Amino acid sequence: MKALNLVPVLAVLLFTSCEKKLTINLPADMDRPVLNVLMNENSPLKVRLSLSGRLSSGQSFKEVDYAETTLYENDTFKELLKPKIIDGKTYYVSNSLVLKDKRYKVTTALPGFKLIEGSDVIPDITKIEINNQTVTESSSDSYKLKFNFLLKNLSKEKQYYRFRVLYEDKEKTGTVIKTPFFIRPVNTTDLFGSGNSEKRAWFAEKAQPAGETIFYSFTADFNPGPKKMYIEVTLLTETSYKYLKSVSKADDSEDSPFSEKVIIHSNVQNGLGIVGGLSYKEFLIPAK
Repeated sequence: MKALNLVPVLAVLLFTSCEKKLTINLPADMDRPVLNVLMNENSPLKVRLSLSGRLSSGQSFKEVDYAETTLYENDTFKELLKPKIIDGKTYYVSNSLVLKDKRYKVTTALPGFKLIEGSDVIPDITKIEINNQTVTESSSDSYKLKFNFLLKNLSKEKQYYRFRVLYEDKEKTGTVIKTPFFIRPVNTTDLFGSGNSEKRAWFAEKAQPAGETIFYSFTADFNPGPKKMYIEVTLLTETSYKYLKSVSKADDSEDSPFSEKVIIHSNVQNGLGIVGGLSYKEFLIPAK
């Protein structure tokens, strides 16, 4: 998130207005608690706590020194989360793993603020089915690979998705990693974003109705050769979908002088941020 740097403006006012008392009304979101966690099925929680504020490019929100952070499962106390440093940042981490079809609530008691909380469920990834996944090579200038697949919603509810296409690669150490392609949708009516751009991830434009099957197709301008490839589908709750889609929209419009302000979706009470559920699965594309 980019914002104006107020320091030069304040400096000018201080040096040129010695006899005037100035009142600068900062936005209401300044120094509000920010609680962020995307809960992935069968994984521990990693909750990030910070305080909002105006940032210059490259800056991060300031961390909270300590806050009692609690996890509930289906409204029953589960555990107190413990702070842990990960990649130089403080997270509040659970010992237990979150499970599908259960609702989890995270609360944070921070001095000077009302109780901060948010909750969501973990969706069941077995409620989707992928069929007829294929990859086709091309020597044309427009693309090198085309990926096709059918996705069926097996649940009785509408569902939200994010898509990536991965290929296996090896690091110098010999460790096998899965790297996402930059992909472009062939049919843009079912996907959010500009069809002329390439991204590592694409979101369904709207929820897929229960029982419906949709055909998806993507192209890539890079061919890594005879390596294993996968269709990755992330199943999102409506809360996670709205949050991630709004973040994606903000990223798309960041460098455009004509874009409107994007409001990042939040479901956190007495603060900002997201407590959202998701689950994902990788579907191998059969080799020819």
